[in-house]
Amino acid sequence: VLDIKTQALQQTLMRLPLICGNLAVNFFKTRFRAQGWYDRGFEPWQPRKATKNKGRAILTKTRRLERSIRIIQLTRDTSTIGTDAPYARVHNEGFRGTVTVRAFSRNRYVRQRVVVTTRSGKQRNQTATRAAGATTVRSHTRQMNMPRRQYMGDSAYLRQIEERKIVTEILKAFK
Repeated sequence: VLDIKTQALQQTLMRLPLICGNLAVNFFKTRFRAQGWYDRGFEPWQPRKATKNKGRAILTKTRRLERSIRIIQLTRDTSTIGTDAPYARVHNEGFRGTVTVRAFSRNRYVRQRVVVTTRSGKQRNQTATRAAGATTVRSHTRQMNMPRRQYMGDSAYLRQIEERKIVTEILKAFK
């Protein structure tokens, strides 16, 4: 009976990094729905400036950042959570400084009234947009102030959740 209990405990201990890793991934993804960081208490993210997207949730336009959070390394003892989004660190830690913008080409468009014939043969005025050429924007620098909106990192609350889950899994192995 002791050998069976020992084997069950060993199997549980082997699964713990994956279990804790999944808990952490879910906790970090939940920060996007909560719109803030939770450590010892809730710290809401700084609201965005008045723009056309004012009513939309922060960091959720395409949800690429949230979807990219995953376990990137799993060993016998640890699980490492990360993301491959190039802008992830800037949003998580914040940034204040100068950024160099590379030269790029910008398309120009013009609106133009066009006469359209409908299926019934009637003619109607309609506004159409067409390309009117491209302009080149030279390389330049820009001041940037991105506020910190933490969604990943060390959290006392997450550690507490993981500790409870570890105890629960170990007790299940002994039943």
